[in-house]
Amino acid sequence: MVDIKKYISILFLFATTAMGIHATVLDSIRADARLGYALGGTLPTHLDNKIRHINSFNPGFNFTVSAEASYPLNPHWAIHSGLRFELGSMDVDSRVKNYDIEVVRGEESLDGIFNGNVRIKTAQRRITLPIQAAYTPNDRWQLRGGFFMGWLTNRRFWGWAYDGYLREGTPVGAKIVMGTEPGERGDFDFDSNMRHMQWGIDVGADFQFHRRWGAFAELTYGLSGLFKSDFHAVETLRPMYGTLGIFYRFK
Repeated sequence: MVDIKKYISILFLFATTAMGIHATVLDSIRADARLGYALGGTLPTHLDNKIRHINSFNPGFNFTVSAEASYPLNPHWAIHSGLRFELGSMDVDSRVKNYDIEVVRGEESLDGIFNGNVRIKTAQRRITLPIQAAYTPNDRWQLRGGFFMGWLTNRRFWGWAYDGYLREGTPVGAKIVMGTEPGERGDFDFDSNMRHMQWGIDVGADFQFHRRWGAFAELTYGLSGLFKSDFHAVETLRPMYGTLGIFYRFK
């Protein structure tokens, strides 16, 4: 005859053990909410001699808000992840030489090598998933490094080439003078050519100066270009940001 009480006792033992392990795991997770300001933008991979001078740079209103957590593997190492909402923009005006670009002037599309000034504006909203290895040397510090994947929910990239000239097709092609006013300058709008998905590397450090409050610093570098791989109308650009902020630790 089956001993029902014995099986119930075994099931109860397994259930209470599992609940205890689950409670221990949850109790060991460090969870926090973060708010930061980012400085940077979508920049060329190399600031080579094509970019002769930065006339002006406005980083715009770039902030990040996130919910993140660290799951400890042992007393010093953990897996860190979360979900970030990032808002970024940039307005940069630079003087360039031998700069590859495609523009529209009036009803005319032009493609060639430009010498003069280029103004670029960008705006984007991104939802980002970071996955990092975290090292905790003591109760105050945590060092993090890993990668991120982000999805652009909104993307803008536009601007104009002005006060210079474009050599159509090649550096010795027909010379087309670009003015400063609409209709005289060369405009561009490459929103639809931007990637939806971005990825790259992400490193950071946390410093807990209070039982609940702390500060953090973050550096992100996009390994994926800003544009799709088959797009070559402007130089390759990548998102590069440094972020400073504060966090509130729930547990």
